[in-house]
Amino acid sequence: MDIIARVKNIGRLLLHPYLALVSRMSLAGVFIFAGIAKLHYIDTLIWEIDQYHILPHSLATAYGHVLPSLEIALGILLVVGIFLRISASVSALVVLSFIIAKIIALVRGLDIGICGCFGSAVTLLSVHSLAIDFVLLALALQILFHRGEFLSLGAWLSAKARSGEEPRGG
Repeated sequence: MDIIARVKNIGRLLLHPYLALVSRMSLAGVFIFAGIAKLHYIDTLIWEIDQYHILPHSLATAYGHVLPSLEIALGILLVVGIFLRISASVSALVVLSFIIAKIIALVRGLDIGICGCFGSAVTLLSVHSLAIDFVLLALALQILFHRGEFLSLGAWLSAKARSGEEPRGG
């Protein structure tokens, strides 16, 4: 098999609707779990954000208060399949903020060995969580650039709106 055929096969795989569904559910599951795990530890989360010395304390406090709810909301939107492009874009930006903070901490030589990514539910070394963040970013980008919205409520509602039918209430 020549290189062009291999690239085409990889491209087809990356755009496969089942892969997009797995990406959505995986990213959503991580976000929902992480958000719920951090909900009861907001003060600890804010302290951990402050340890990176990137944001002023007031912004770190705001970020710490918003992050768990945002992760849960993004996870729910991804599971249900509503506003997929927007939720994937925001998810990518959130994960990118994690990546940037961890890289800055590594470059500065800050002693941040443990990541508070999952609150007290899962203890991860920052280096390991950075690897996970790159996978999460890839999942968000795959969702963002995927053309279909397989098994999503958003696609179903759009189809109903285009056909002029009223969605049936339950």
